[in-house]
Amino acid sequence: MPDLDAAAVERYTQGRLHRDDLETLRLLAHGVAAARRFCGWHVSPVIEADEVTLDGPGGRLLTLPTLRLDELTQITEDGTDLVLADLEVSGKGMVRKRSGACWTARFSGLVVKMTHGYDNADDFNAAVLSLIDRASYAPSGGRARVIGPFQYDIEKAAGGWTDQERAWLAPFRLERSA
Repeated sequence: MPDLDAAAVERYTQGRLHRDDLETLRLLAHGVAAARRFCGWHVSPVIEADEVTLDGPGGRLLTLPTLRLDELTQITEDGTDLVLADLEVSGKGMVRKRSGACWTARFSGLVVKMTHGYDNADDFNAAVLSLIDRASYAPSGGRARVIGPFQYDIEKAAGGWTDQERAWLAPFRLERSA
């Protein structure tokens, strides 16, 4: 699936939400922001030369806010540029010093420049589109099902992610530290 845009929302909702409608654009921005917050990073698209300031972990392993690292181009630790050849770098965003030395423990002690993200994140996009579709039905975010005199919402978690949406986002979610 290509990048998320208003045309993708229109296709997903089979024309119910129009690409030129400001509400569609608002729902799209909200849905993408909510998914990125849930995952802990931007996920898609690939961002080149993304500069991120991080608190130093104080240990031997630095975990970057990404699960898809294409290239690490620079790390500055406490104002000093590090030699990238002196680092071991994982495609999942983990970095350690070959010397075994610890990273700084300073808040905002690291500045990292990297290229990261997914070109294609179909499950991420599916979760966002599903949330947008569900949120657009009613202020409560769900459709009602009526059986005789009884009525209940089909979709639970109107203010959050459904179980299916969480399953789609799970592979993109950063682990949370305590």
